[in-house]
This record gives sequence, C-alpha cells and structure tokens, in this order.
Amino acid sequence: MKGKKLVISRINCLLAAVVTLISIPTLTLAQAPAEEEAITYATPAVWRVSDADSDYFLLGTFHILPPNLHWRTDEIAEAYDNADIVYFEVDADAPDAASKTLNIMMTQGFNAPGTTLSSLLDDHDAQKLREIVGELSLPFAAVDTMRPWNAFLALSVQFIINQGFEPGSGVDSVLLKNAKLSDKEVRFFETLEEQLSLFTGLDPETEKMLLTVTIRDWDEQQAAFDDLYEAWVSGDTEFLDVEMNEVLREQAPIVYDRLIVDRNITWADELEAALRNESGTGLVAVGAAHLVGDEQSVPALLKKRGFDVSRVVIGQPANDNTPQ
Repeated sequence: MKGKKLVISRINCLLAAVVTLISIPTLTLAQAPAEEEAITYATPAVWRVSDADSDYFLLGTFHILPPNLHWRTDEIAEAYDNADIVYFEVDADAPDAASKTLNIMMTQGFNAPGTTLSSLLDDHDAQKLREIVGELSLPFAAVDTMRPWNAFLALSVQFIINQGFEPGSGVDSVLLKNAKLSDKEVRFFETLEEQLSLFTGLDPETEKMLLTVTIRDWDEQQAAFDDLYEAWVSGDTEFLDVEMNEVLREQAPIVYDRLIVDRNITWADELEAALRNESGTGLVAVGAAHLVGDEQSVPALLKKRGFDVSRVVIGQPANDNTPQ
C-alpha cells in the first residue's frame, strides 16, 4: 500500500460523535447507491493491558463501516463477553445527542451573515470546492454558509457514506447499543460537547487549512481511503500509524495535538486510575488512531506506566457482529 498525504480519510478513526451525528443537523446527506458486495471479514488490532487484578482489552475501531463487514472475531467476542466495564469515546447514542449536536452546529458551525465559505478561499480552491460538493450530490448553497471546519466534516462524512459505509454499522455503534442492553457498566471518556469542541475551538487559520488541504488533495482521496480501510481491516498498525498520525502531525500539528496526543494522555490517565484502583475486566473501544504508535498511543503510555501490554493475536471473525 502506498501512503497518500491526506487528512480527510483519517476522520473516520478519530471522532466517534462526528461520523455518527454530523449529518443530522446541517443538511441531509445523500444516500450511497445500493450495491451488492461480497461479504468480507476484518481482523482489527487489539491490545491486552493488565496488572495483578485487572485485565483490559483495547480495540481500535472504525467509526463507520460497510454493513456487511464482519469484524467480531472470537477474541473480540470473548473480550466483550467477559468485560465488566466497556469504555467508549462518547455517548453518540444518547437520546439527546442529536439535539445537542444540532445546537452546536447551528450556533457555531456557520459563518456570519454576508460571509460565504467560498469567499474565504482563493479562486482555484473555491472552484474546486464547488466541483467536490457537486460530485458528492450536496447542496452548494448550504455548504457555502458553513465555517471551514463544518464543511470539512460534511465533505468527509459524505465521502465515506458514498463508499457504501453506514454510521450504524461502525464498531462503536454496534458495541454501544449492545452494551446498553446488557448488564455491563458503560463509561465514556468525553462528552459530546467536549468532542465537538475539538473543532469549534480551532483558530480560523487552522480550520481553513483543514479544508484547503482536503480540497487540494481531493483527487487522491479514493486511493488513500481504500488503503487506510484495508490497513484497519487487516490490523496493519504500522501503516495506520504512518497514515493517521505521522501524516496528520506533519500537515496539521495543532490538530494532531488536539485530536490525538492530548486525548490519549487524558484517556491513559483515566484507564490507569481504573486499573490501579479497581479490579476486574474491561473493553475499550476507541478510534484506531489512538492505539497505534510507539510513543504517544494509549497502549504505549500505559506500558510506560508499568502495566503489562501486549498485542492480541486475532483469528478470522464469525458471521455475526452482534455481541450476545
């Protein structure tokens, strides 16, 4: 697989709330054309973190997936079944999640009256934006009212949906719905407001940069996304680290620190407290970008803090993604 220096493809592995809820408040995203695809299987990367009386499994997720992809391996099923506690990034399935997202997007996701998105871009980028919006079958008049970060997310999610992926089929969505129906304790690292603030709080130049990089690299987007998805399906953590972390760090270091490093440290702090102060078993399901890498990943941070950390050998999944 050949790496492409793109940002948009990596959004799938970064923010659970974004890919699940971003389409609700701002515009009605187009549906992907119905296609009959062969059933495929995934063996995503999993780590085991333990101490004397605690045993946790860390699963790197894709937040939005094709509905016919089977990723529930025996190892993942066992980790879920045995878990007393299941951690997620955010409660994107909460009854008020859509209304909260609507409020944030409507109050913070649009330019001031009289200012259009295209007027913030140079002529070439503005024309390319119009072409991309048309390619995605989105209404340009609606996109043109958005702040750059909002448009970046809308284009990102619509691109993924156009590949035949569905938010409800993402690993997090499947596990969260089932965990809430079971007797397991469910915990969340972030609130919806905290997760969306990672974008609403960007300075104007950084959020504009996110959009312009996406626009200028759009023609390479399909190949880059295919490579990233293939890497997640096969559990290729080295490729995932380069494509999601190294490239993002080089292209958008401020965004990298906000989306990856700062959150990894906070999550590692919370998991360390649970491991040291509680006993039992747990499953952590968060975007794959947070679990790959030798320095700042959650597994690496926990290993530095003295916990036993190892990669789990994964076999082929069963034909069922629904934990029992």
